[in-house]
Amino acid sequence: MDKETLNDLLRWFSEYVQTFKSADLDKDRNIVLKEEHTHRVRGEICEIGRALGLGQEDLRLAEVMALFHDVGRFPQYARYNTFSDRRSCDHASLSVKVLLEKGVLDPLDPSERDLILKAISYHNRAALPEDESERCLFFSKLLRDADKLDIWAVLLDYYHQRELEGYRNEALELDLPDTPGISDGVRRDLEAGEIVKVKDLRCLNDFKLLQASWIFDMNFWPALVAVRERGYLDRTREVLPTSEEVDGIFELLKSCLEERIEAERPLNAA
Repeated sequence: MDKETLNDLLRWFSEYVQTFKSADLDKDRNIVLKEEHTHRVRGEICEIGRALGLGQEDLRLAEVMALFHDVGRFPQYARYNTFSDRRSCDHASLSVKVLLEKGVLDPLDPSERDLILKAISYHNRAALPEDESERCLFFSKLLRDADKLDIWAVLLDYYHQRELEGYRNEALELDLPDTPGISDGVRRDLEAGEIVKVKDLRCLNDFKLLQASWIFDMNFWPALVAVRERGYLDRTREVLPTSEEVDGIFELLKSCLEERIEAERPLNAA
């Protein structure tokens, strides 16, 4: 894929998103939020890719995956007024459907097109399939890391704004109730050192802990380091209830993060 093709795809994305805007700032707030998220994920995936030594063609391929990974979010929100896949539809599958129906990737080589569609379809799954090619799994992991890094930042900014201003965005909270405590299923997932399962979410606190548990599902060393340097775990702890139980959970998570950073540190890293 050359740079001109990438620019054509960028123009298509911009024009497509515009069709969901109404010029009403309140109605467009979440459309703009997902549009901006997309462009930041493009930046994240390129930064991780460069740190891993990817060449220009592979970087452009990764950037296209990031560009279109959430393209299904726009029709999802327009139709259902939510970003909760449980209450609407699987946004990754909808992203693939949009790209196929619109023929967006038709100018690409079939192998590139197949790789992009697979990475997008896998980006929000609980786990990646084990029977995929190493190349597909590599790019899928790259997209998942980049996506999580930005979602984490967006939600943390939102939680802190919510506490200061009382502003609520139910779509960002996946329409979960803001009730006290932590669900038993979430507690078990964390104690087992596993990413929290969506099916175990019962309240907003559970959702915040799901995000914290993403450290178990980060795949590349540069992404793990970014989590530490940006203080994501400390900032998540700040928006959860004060309790010994929550303190214990975050001690476990921070210890795991440091262990993974040390264990996966490249030989040439400082």
